[in-house]
Order: sequence, then C-alpha cells, then structure tokens
Amino acid sequence: MRLRPDDEVYRVDAVWLGPRGLTLPWSARYSAYGIWLVLFVGVLVVEAVLPMGVSVPPVWELVLTILATYALTGVVDHDRPLVSVLHLLVAEATAPRAPKSSRPTRTSTTRVRVRNIHEEPQHKA
Repeated sequence: MRLRPDDEVYRVDAVWLGPRGLTLPWSARYSAYGIWLVLFVGVLVVEAVLPMGVSVPPVWELVLTILATYALTGVVDHDRPLVSVLHLLVAEATAPRAPKSSRPTRTSTTRVRVRNIHEEPQHKA
C-alpha cells in the first residue's frame, strides 16, 4: 500500500518529461540532469588528462555517466540530498579503523580431528 505524503511540497512531481507535445521516453528528476552533466564533463576531463584514445562519438562516456547517474539518483532524493551523501562518503572513508594485528594467525591441521561419517560408531559392550 502506498500512502501519499501530507506535505504539499512532496506532492509536486519534480520531473521534466521534455518539450510540450514531444515527451522524452524516460522520466528523470531535475537534479538527475545536473548530476549527469557534471559526471559527463568529469569523465571527459579525466579522458583528456589521461593518455587514452578519444573515441568520437563518446559512446562509452555516455553509457558510463548514465549508469553512474542512475546509481546516484537511487541514493539521492529530497530527504537525502547529494551534499549529505558526499559528507557520508567522506565520513566513512576517514573513520578510525581497528588496528590490524602485526602477526598473521596460523592454524594447525594437526589439532583437527577428522571422523569418517560413513562408518557406524563402535559401542563398547
């Protein structure tokens, strides 16, 4: 069962479907277009800086940014904006971790007892 929110602000569908009379075949929030544009320009800048071959038209760049935008907009919404997601990533990356032990743990196979489960147990009489 899906309940409609009481707040009028959340009832507004912030989706652009394209120009009047010529709708796009997808629906995306306004923020998704901005996120896609930033990701697409970022991928093109990274490609320009790295010694990679440039493909024309930029097909893999489009696919990569569409998938990344889809993943980000699955996390980003009106209750959790992009800025809070970025703060969460920074907090998780810089959180203190438990120290690792300097000695690796060794296990010995000589202390493991193996019993054949197919044999019937012998009872003492």
